[in-house]
Amino acid sequence: MSLSHPSQHDEKTQPSRNESTTQKSTKPMSGGQEHVALKASGVGTWDWDLISNQLVWSNEEKTLFGLSPTDPISYERFLKALHPDDRERVNQINTRTLTGEQQQEQSKEFRTIWPDGSIHWLADRAQYMYNAQGKPVHLTGITIDITAQKQVEEALSQSKEELRILTEMMPQLVWATRPDGFIDYFNQQCYTYFNTTFEQISGEQWIKMIHPDDRQKTLTVWKTALQTGQSYEIEYRMREGKTGEYQWFLGRAEALTDDQGHILKWFGTSTNIDKQKRTEEALRESELRFHRLMDSNTIGIIVSNLQGIVREANDAFLSLVGYTKEELAAGQVSWMEMTPPEYQAQSVQSVEKLLATGVMQPFEKEYETRAGKRVPVLLGSTLFRRRDSSPWLITFVLDLTDRKELERQKDLMLGMTSHELKTPLAALKGTFQLIQRRVKRLLIKAEAISPEMNAFLTDTLERLTGCARQVDVQTHLINDLMDVSRITAHTLKLELGHCDLVHIVHETVKDLRMVAPERSLLEDLPENTTVTVLADQARVGQVITNYITNAIRYSSPDQPVSIGITIQGDIARIWVHDKGPGLTAEAQKELWQRFHQVKGVPVQSGSGKGLGLGLYICQTLIAQHKGEVGVESTPGEGSTFWFTLPIVK
Repeated sequence: MSLSHPSQHDEKTQPSRNESTTQKSTKPMSGGQEHVALKASGVGTWDWDLISNQLVWSNEEKTLFGLSPTDPISYERFLKALHPDDRERVNQINTRTLTGEQQQEQSKEFRTIWPDGSIHWLADRAQYMYNAQGKPVHLTGITIDITAQKQVEEALSQSKEELRILTEMMPQLVWATRPDGFIDYFNQQCYTYFNTTFEQISGEQWIKMIHPDDRQKTLTVWKTALQTGQSYEIEYRMREGKTGEYQWFLGRAEALTDDQGHILKWFGTSTNIDKQKRTEEALRESELRFHRLMDSNTIGIIVSNLQGIVREANDAFLSLVGYTKEELAAGQVSWMEMTPPEYQAQSVQSVEKLLATGVMQPFEKEYETRAGKRVPVLLGSTLFRRRDSSPWLITFVLDLTDRKELERQKDLMLGMTSHELKTPLAALKGTFQLIQRRVKRLLIKAEAISPEMNAFLTDTLERLTGCARQVDVQTHLINDLMDVSRITAHTLKLELGHCDLVHIVHETVKDLRMVAPERSLLEDLPENTTVTVLADQARVGQVITNYITNAIRYSSPDQPVSIGITIQGDIARIWVHDKGPGLTAEAQKELWQRFHQVKGVPVQSGSGKGLGLGLYICQTLIAQHKGEVGVESTPGEGSTFWFTLPIVK
């Protein structure tokens, strides 16, 4: 049984009794086995979140009330479904429970009237779940159908033969005793379960079937009932005759009296609740393990809804973001509000993927703390309460502040080292070029030079050219490292100005034709058209150069590389197409990461692979130009890398 009751919370947060509190269903299971056990046993479950005032019914719970999984639930609808004779009594019990007057395990029975007019008996058990501070945060309950059991109890007042026929049909263990408690009747279900005869379990022999740890408790309750004549219910474990295993039962006994109140007979039933008890134990163990993990404070852990409201959080997370437990309890902590604008889209996409797969792969972002400071974090989430209920997230939050500072120091050192390396490389290249010029003059001006000397000088010239090319390669790598260092330190500056994009592309291609004269570079540019953009001409040329160089490197020397501009409204789209091996969808997702190198794609011309920084730098440069980058590729059909820039009119 479950309900939404307004007396649990302050009036400012109370839902109206006419308001549908939820159409959600199953309380989260701790694992697949527990969920299967619940569905197989037909036990209804419900959960009342005392913090969020949110109520959850399982589909089995709705079925016990004669409802469909899509039927909405409200407190008035629940009361209306009760039998008129039980309505006020159940309402009073619920009020005492939810207002905190009663904070221990409680149970009750009531009748419900289904939409078809049939009457069904239900037994409801509920208990509080507490947080680490001892505060009740959940009221969790389990409901079972005891209609058959009630039918047995009501039928016991009929004739003995009618009773025997009815009890033999019941799934519960049914028994009867004399006024002194001596058992003189069992139904067939008892014999089947105990796998024994009447003589072996009649009289007072039945106590041997009770688990040793439960015998004294059971005897005490039974003797008290015999002395007072009051009905009772108790849980105990009984041994199954064939396997010797113990299973949990809910025992109930009622005295049949005459008009003067004298006990004529005791009647009782034992309902197998083993699956229910195992489920309860699994839920408790799961809750305990989770809170132990939270309380360890090794990393930040939060429980939140999809809208970002954090319902539970450990001290590690609260300390990281600067919020208090009081603000958490008041619902004032939201990871969505702490997420800076530039990370909002990424967070939404991650949640969408989480809903589809149940797991959010770890990713980096930043949180803005209560004091306005930004903190880098690594997040990973998992989904629970997915079955017909509002999804909730368990998120693990790792503080990356120290790691990011270490990376910053590393990049700064890298930048300084790169700067120092460029000076000797520049001198080395100048020396190579000077020697090249002198060797060329010797070859041209020398009148009487032997063939051996001519071959030596020609070979020397080729070797000097190769050395100069390697210096260029190393200089390019160092420039990439310096750019990454500037990006990390936020010191990469653009010299923006109004430029003709067609001219930039044409001049860049012209320069590359001189570097790689053996390659065919085809231009597809607008004729007699000026495409004006606000850009850093050198940096845009750097991006185009990187795209074309990659196309040359990963495509066959006999295949052309095409470069073009396409106008799409106020956007200019610059693209470079090659006829190389192409890229898989998975490879395309990782292309723009820092230090990423494509695996399984061989270099077909030019030098080997670089540091894996080129596309990362391109993406950063174009983003600073308020443009976008992308790739379109199919394995075996080549690739088209592109970027966009806003057109200035």
